[in-house]
Amino acid sequence: MIEYSIQTVKTDRFEMDYIKFGTGARPLVLLPGMSLKSTMGIASMVVDSYKIFADDFTVYLFDRKKNFGESYLMEEMAADTAEVMDVLGIEHACFIGISQGGMIAQLIAEQFPQKVERLALGCSAARLNDMSRAVMTEWKRLADAGDVEALCSNFIDKVFSAETVRKYKKSLMRMNTNATEQDMKRFCVLARACLAFEAYEGLSKLKCPTLILGAELDQVLGVIASREIAEVLKQNGVPTELY
Repeated sequence: MIEYSIQTVKTDRFEMDYIKFGTGARPLVLLPGMSLKSTMGIASMVVDSYKIFADDFTVYLFDRKKNFGESYLMEEMAADTAEVMDVLGIEHACFIGISQGGMIAQLIAEQFPQKVERLALGCSAARLNDMSRAVMTEWKRLADAGDVEALCSNFIDKVFSAETVRKYKKSLMRMNTNATEQDMKRFCVLARACLAFEAYEGLSKLKCPTLILGAELDQVLGVIASREIAEVLKQNGVPTELY
């Protein structure tokens, strides 16, 4: 088992938890997607999933900042992540952003290009389409209503493959149905941030080599979102690979 630590970074304005592991000289920043509960609670699973990077990189997985209130736009998430990098002395890094984390990573690459050496986007988007807007709206409605069980069930059905749902839905439900009222409020704010997100025009400012990973059966953002990002980057001459 790879050793890791959960730490808290403090800036003049806020605090943010992060997971740190690996012994490599190069920094790698992981930005997770939306979740019903903080990723810090499954730190060991995260480290195990990304252990392939532990020898070559020092890996930092950043959570969203603590106590972000009733509004937290994606642009703020990007700026806050850039700020904690400064506090930790990370001048630049490779980035892996998954889903909403990929949206944040795009904004960092646009607004703080000197910080992003290389970029990988997994099942992410530069803007919402009709399908993803409908999914986020329903998640927000369920979170607003405090219907934990219905939100967990819908979230699992949309995010995971049919095979994973068939095998593990009961376990995944048990992991998340103890979400608190505060967890629901947090999730609702993250859903609203997605509904307000728009970074398509900013893709023209991205210059770093980018790997884009899409899933044909993605029921949240859709594979078309990955293809759309790749098309724009390639047109702008950015070294881009789409898988």
